[in-house]
Formats: sequence, C-alpha cells, structure tokens
Amino acid sequence: MNKTSMQVGGAVFALLLCLPLAAQEARDPTLAPPEAGAAAGGTAPASPLGGEGMAVVVRNGKPFLVVGTRLYAPGQKVGQLRVERITETEVWLREGGELRKVSRFAGIQRSVAKAAPLCGKRVLQKAKTPPKAKAGQPSTKPPIAPAVAPCESAQP
Repeated sequence: MNKTSMQVGGAVFALLLCLPLAAQEARDPTLAPPEAGAAAGGTAPASPLGGEGMAVVVRNGKPFLVVGTRLYAPGQKVGQLRVERITETEVWLREGGELRKVSRFAGIQRSVAKAAPLCGKRVLQKAKTPPKAKAGQPSTKPPIAPAVAPCESAQP
C-alpha cells in the first residue's frame, strides 16, 4: 500500500468515528412492551389492578389471585382492594363499600351446555350363524353389527 491510500483510509475512518450513530435504547426484557398496556382505543385497561393484569392459581384446592409475583387468598388486600371471592372466570374485589366483579377473560361468558339428544334405541339384530367353513379355510361372511337408529342432527 502506498502512502496516499493510507492517508485516505485514515481520513475516511476518522470521518466515520465522528458520525453520530442511531442505536435503539436498550429495554428491560422482563417488562411488557408499553403497547401491551394500552387497549385498542389507546386507553389504559379498565382492570382495578392496573396494567399488571391478573391470573389465578389453585394450590391444594384453594384459589389464589396472582398479582406480579405475589399470591393473594380471599380476605387479603391488594393495595386498597380486598379479595372477596375467586372463581374460574372472575374475581370479586371490594373497595370501601363497593363490590366489583372483574372478569378474567374479556368477552367470554360461562353458560350451561344443553344435554345431547338421544338418537334412538339400539336395536340388536340376531346374528345369523355363518356356514361352517371347510377345514383350513376362513369364514367368508363378516359378523353383523348392531343397528342404531340414525340421528337427524348427526353428521356422517
């Protein structure tokens, strides 16, 4: 390499060092992104527990409300809120004299399923005795299966 190319290379390197770099700010990977706390309308979630959200854990048959890294049983306080009742789909919280029912799953309601209709009686058909096969040969007729009355709502 000649002296001129070394000078040009050094000048380009010095110029690159002087340029500002646009790097992203490092974020804490243990925290949820800021967009996760906002609802579709751009407002904060309506949960009285804030943006932390909530989960329910059952230990030894007893439900516990999970807020952050702590477990709260019915009767305990989460800040100013007292946990009154915990079910599979909702948590009941009391603040002062006001009792709030907070749904765990927005837009989902629990209902009792209707019993499936009985399709019909099973009618057993008398199986015919297959003719005896000759020695060393298998029988050619399959056994008859019991007939069942078809359901109107059943799919084939």
